[in-house]
Amino acid sequence: MSPSSSSAVNVPSDLIFEILSRLPAKSVLRFKCVCKQWLAMASDSFFLDAHTRYNPLTVSGFLVEDFATTTISSFSVDGGESPAIPDPSLSSLNRRSAANNGIFVWQSCNGLVLCTTHSSQWQFSPFLLNLTTMQYREIPDPPADLYPFKYQFILLFDPSTSFQYRIACLSSNIMHAAFDPTASQFHVEIYSSDTGAWELLRETLPGGTVEGIGVYWNGSLNWLTQNCVIVSFDVEQQLVKTTQVPPRSHCRMIRYFGESRGHLYIIEIAAEVRCCDFDWLHFYVFEMGKDNQSRYLIYNVDLNGVRDVYPEINSTPSDENLLRLSPEIGNLVYPVFFARGGEGEDDKLYLCNSENILCYNLADKTCRKIFAMDSFITKILPDAGMIIDFFPFAHSLFSP
Repeated sequence: MSPSSSSAVNVPSDLIFEILSRLPAKSVLRFKCVCKQWLAMASDSFFLDAHTRYNPLTVSGFLVEDFATTTISSFSVDGGESPAIPDPSLSSLNRRSAANNGIFVWQSCNGLVLCTTHSSQWQFSPFLLNLTTMQYREIPDPPADLYPFKYQFILLFDPSTSFQYRIACLSSNIMHAAFDPTASQFHVEIYSSDTGAWELLRETLPGGTVEGIGVYWNGSLNWLTQNCVIVSFDVEQQLVKTTQVPPRSHCRMIRYFGESRGHLYIIEIAAEVRCCDFDWLHFYVFEMGKDNQSRYLIYNVDLNGVRDVYPEINSTPSDENLLRLSPEIGNLVYPVFFARGGEGEDDKLYLCNSENILCYNLADKTCRKIFAMDSFITKILPDAGMIIDFFPFAHSLFSP
């Protein structure tokens, strides 16, 4: 056969399957456009299962949302110029929220993002979104006949064990300030993708214990209270358990509570024991044991020496650049995410101050800027405070 002869190369489909299933999600999306055969193969549930096994979900970027204006932006953990997702500001969803009060992001979990659009005070119109494919599924509002006041939505999704997802909603029949200590209890409603319906669970959460968005870990919904108690709700057994976090000292301030790669982490701000003088560039990173009774110090992170080399890390307040980071009340350096490294990867700590998002490598102790806050936030008043939420996300092929 001459070199100029045109001939299609017959590549076995099982070889194509093996190659595509090992590629990153964004690459697979591009190859789906090659031919109908590849499109059908990459859309099959067996392929999705294999791709999930070969490509453990890792944090690819962050959504950043201004709570007051619901303005959304995104950036890649690589800090490059290329956008982390096809629609960095979710502008393609503007028409969906045009008749409402914008899009509110509740949580990101293993490749899916849980959002709501507010059509009225107690109607949320929840939907699940895949940021990689920009496919979304609308979820019916939870019933409002018995417990009409909805206070929190939480996504439960672990594709390493099942492609079923669930959504938890905390509700009450009493209208009060969210998680007011005087509230008697919160009821838990669960939506299942298998049934497509909401179910009211028999167990309730005591009022005043729930603070912040819950974290799904170890088969339970977990919250951290102001008095450093972990409240865990076992979804399958419908049991509530409370665990007192053992103190490192009598003076402490916990500023991060989150999950990464199946592990739960707590980050405390270091302080002088006698005078409670907090060092905002010094953190203790703890990993919780599966029994919720124990925790282990895995990192003692002191950035005071890094400050001189990387001036972006600055713990000195500035009246000209005041920024309130949720739930922080000042503009000091604040940990927003602890990323457990996978095979061949280093653990990383993502930090924010009033100007930048920073990534600190805990292995080689290097720090780099990956996102400029001033490219996202336009302040109305010089001393106006902002409440900013950060949502780490992973690239995934799973369609909700």
